[in-house]
Amino acid sequence: MMQTSLQGLAGLQVSRLIVGEFRDSDKLQDFERGLLTGLCQVQMEEFVLICFREFEDDTDTLFNCIGNVSTVHLVNLGLEKISQVPARSKVKQLECKKCSFEDVPALKLSLFKELRVLRITKNKRLKNFRQNFEGLTNLEVIDLSENRLTFSGCCSPQFQNCPNLKYLNLSFNSNIRLTGDFANVKNLLYLDLQHTTLFGPGSYPVFLSLQKLIYLDISHTKTEVKSQCTFCGLNSLQVLKMAGNSFEGNKLASNFKNLSH
Repeated sequence: MMQTSLQGLAGLQVSRLIVGEFRDSDKLQDFERGLLTGLCQVQMEEFVLICFREFEDDTDTLFNCIGNVSTVHLVNLGLEKISQVPARSKVKQLECKKCSFEDVPALKLSLFKELRVLRITKNKRLKNFRQNFEGLTNLEVIDLSENRLTFSGCCSPQFQNCPNLKYLNLSFNSNIRLTGDFANVKNLLYLDLQHTTLFGPGSYPVFLSLQKLIYLDISHTKTEVKSQCTFCGLNSLQVLKMAGNSFEGNKLASNFKNLSH
């Protein structure tokens, strides 16, 4: 019935279209192949797909008719992987909230070449970050907060040829090891790591190459500041939040002498 209803929208032009079940969880449907084909003839700026229980193994039609939509929200879906991405997709903003990913689907998402804002949040099963984003030259914002990510080697390897990334949110995750390699994201302005257990900061200058960063939040990250060069390189920093952490010997020493603000 839903597929027939969507086909009846052909020829319409709308600013925002929401498809899904909002109130009765007992009525949640499985997402079937071809469900959204009726949207190929609908012009819209923003699309929201909400509350579908299961996705068939072959969901390659998910983006077939919404590839030209500027903003896409996928909310509370039993979606375990990203389907095929149409060539020349025009999606600029993509949100995946409360989905069922176990690994950050960076390779498939890297096919959205126009992508500027990406948010993958509140995925309780999302623990791994084994794939890398590649060639997203327009990408400015990545929000991976409120998942259960555990990974090391943060943060350059994960973002290959993403030179315009300005905002990175990894807050409220599990464990992240910072190596000090931010070469691929050296233009970051905003970095939020709060409430994620961090390894690296405090012992050596892991932020050395983030000379453009203006906002850093490492609150409640179990960081113990030992090195006097912990914040070396943060020449442009305007806001530093680090509540809930500690200093070696409970002494500030000269830990902030390298900050210009």
